[in-house]
Amino acid sequence: MAIDIDNTLAQLSARSPYEGLAGLEERVLHAVATPGEGGTGGASVFAIGLALTLGLALGLTSNLVPPDNPIRAPSLAALGTPDVLAPSSLLLDAR
Repeated sequence: MAIDIDNTLAQLSARSPYEGLAGLEERVLHAVATPGEGGTGGASVFAIGLALTLGLALGLTSNLVPPDNPIRAPSLAALGTPDVLAPSSLLLDAR
């Protein structure tokens, strides 16, 4: 498959620009200068703050409270290779 790049570029340069690009700069600058439009999609600042706070609390709690009895997960290796460095095996063995 041979493509003549010069012909293709000449055809592209001969075409008129896409009409949807007319006034693009003005629309973007207007959207940037106008505060409050777009926003958070209807979610209030309180709801977003609550979700962030609950997520942070859940993450901290799950990392600070260790499990009572860690169990080793079965190996998922296709060829049955030993999983010496798997985190579950490192938790069980005191090395």
